[in-house]
Amino acid sequence: MSGQVFGIDLGTTYSAVAVINDFDQAEIVKNQYGQDTTPSVVYFDSDVAIVGAQAKSELIAEPDSGCALIKRHMGTEFPQDFAGQTYSPESMSGVILKELANAANRDRSTPITKAVITVPAYFGVKEKEATKQAGVIAGLDVVGILAEPIAAALSLGVRGEKRETILIYDLGGGTFDTTVMIAEPGNIEVVAVDGNRLLGGADWDEALARVVIEKFRESAGLSEDPGEDPDFKNEILQQVEEKKKSLTATQDVKILCRFEGAKENVAVTRAEFEAATVHLVAQTVEITQRVIDTAKEKSPGLTIDKLLLVGGSSRMPMVHNALTAAGFAPIPTDYDLSVAKGAAIYGEAILSGAVPFETGDTSAAAGDGAGQPATNTEPKYFLGGAATLNIKNVLSRGIGIEFQREDGAGGRVDYIGFLVHANDPLPVDATQDAGTAHDNQTGVCLKLYEQGGEVESEKIADNRLLKEAEITGLPPLPRGSTIELMLSVSSEGLATLRAREPVSGKELTLEANISVLTPEDVEIGKELVGGLQTRS
Repeated sequence: MSGQVFGIDLGTTYSAVAVINDFDQAEIVKNQYGQDTTPSVVYFDSDVAIVGAQAKSELIAEPDSGCALIKRHMGTEFPQDFAGQTYSPESMSGVILKELANAANRDRSTPITKAVITVPAYFGVKEKEATKQAGVIAGLDVVGILAEPIAAALSLGVRGEKRETILIYDLGGGTFDTTVMIAEPGNIEVVAVDGNRLLGGADWDEALARVVIEKFRESAGLSEDPGEDPDFKNEILQQVEEKKKSLTATQDVKILCRFEGAKENVAVTRAEFEAATVHLVAQTVEITQRVIDTAKEKSPGLTIDKLLLVGGSSRMPMVHNALTAAGFAPIPTDYDLSVAKGAAIYGEAILSGAVPFETGDTSAAAGDGAGQPATNTEPKYFLGGAATLNIKNVLSRGIGIEFQREDGAGGRVDYIGFLVHANDPLPVDATQDAGTAHDNQTGVCLKLYEQGGEVESEKIADNRLLKEAEITGLPPLPRGSTIELMLSVSSEGLATLRAREPVSGKELTLEANISVLTPEDVEIGKELVGGLQTRS
């Protein structure tokens, strides 16, 4: 039976919800305004939390009464106070998820409570668990957390009828991901992932706003920088997002600016916008080339058969032009809708045990891509049958343990030794024998870390502590006594560290399925959000 689970693309700037309809098609559930996407923005009006377009509009006048871009803080300590309550990033995302689900269920006789929620491929353990906790706080039964590129692949039908290598270029509102995957009948294998969770369309908005403000300041003859005024800056940011979209189809736009009696209609050309953001698109091309290089190191001779553009910000002509100049032939898709559709397909497959099969053609070239219609907007999925779909993913970030070594000056220095590395195929296992640091040692402290930056670093400060615990009560051990370490990372990215001291036989197991919030915090957030009235 179709339509039993929502696929939710919880985006940094916009979110979307999809479901499998009665025709076994993945379909976007429009919000109450008839729109396919909803701004991921919350505005607090007394004891009511408004989510979406109205919230975004209200924040222009009252920027301190709500928040946006909360996804960039998932898995971190970033408390915010509104209407006398404190909200964690997970709770704030829970507010958004709650209203998305409520809006999608308004015309249903039987509400849907199960959901698959997507995350960027480059999200680590904490961010993934934080996203799951946000779903729980929203009152949803989260049946899966799915990487956005895999969701896009399912939606776009890259399963195909032949083996092909796909590169997903996913530029969203707040994050950027690239993924190289091999697709063939019944199998999707992720080869390499890379990205930047703090790079997205919001950064293009910021750059365009800076252009507008500078031109306004110059034409109005202002001595001070109006961009230092939070209210003015917020109003400009609200305007430039829509103007940025207009520049996809037109060569220039005008933006009305008012500040301290000055009023100007500022004109900005596409060329000026692209000049101000060339460094941003260059970062995405660099990361794209880097993920290909990583994939080729793992699979010598690998070539990219298709590069698919995913994410609303990949609509910008400069993206297509930059990728073309780099030697690619980018293919447009339905951009910001494919991820939610793929999540719905995946969720339905989980519940039914079935596998999606795509009957449309995704091989058509896209011409010059700029302003072209999507080529993959009408896939149909048959959810019946006994076939199975095997999805093989890779580890997004390396995982290591804190060790000590001599510093050459008679002292010791702490460092991170990585046992598994970014882009290792999942599941993955690793073993390592370590030694006690001192004579008569009766305990061992174990600290499990996740890679914090784009590259592995031995420095403690460059990595993120996942979990720590201690083996105690050991017999006094001489320096250098063996401690056996066994690290396993599951297909879902759950890291498990087992440590054993062979003389005593004492063991310790750490599972890194953690986040900033404790189970008690989740229950508190669930009660807070559950009792909160929300509307779009």
